[in-house]
Amino acid sequence: MVWPWMHLVVGVVLIVAVAVGLLGPAKGTKIWAMIARVCYILIILSGLLMIVHAWHRNPVLLVVKLILALAMIAFAEIGFAKKSKSAATPMTIWVPIVLAVVVAVLGFVLTGGFPIIMK
Repeated sequence: MVWPWMHLVVGVVLIVAVAVGLLGPAKGTKIWAMIARVCYILIILSGLLMIVHAWHRNPVLLVVKLILALAMIAFAEIGFAKKSKSAATPMTIWVPIVLAVVVAVLGFVLTGGFPIIMK
């Protein structure tokens, strides 16, 4: 029961870290990038522990979520790098934020709203 909550809380922290890091001033980008990297590790670990339970619900959607989550991490890292060099474009800022929200929504679809909505 602790893994879904950890995945959810760290996911919210990750969305905030990516959004603030990419939308905020370039001076604080490095700190937010480091927070996001810790979140990546925690989310990957908790996701690996929960994948067994989610696989039977909808394996295709799970694979799509996994691919989008990895793409979000890649685009967030590109965005952080460009932001720290003051070369960020709107595309490098908004793509990782939108992907993070899409991945979160897919997670709720996969779990039927769990752990927030208890059945």
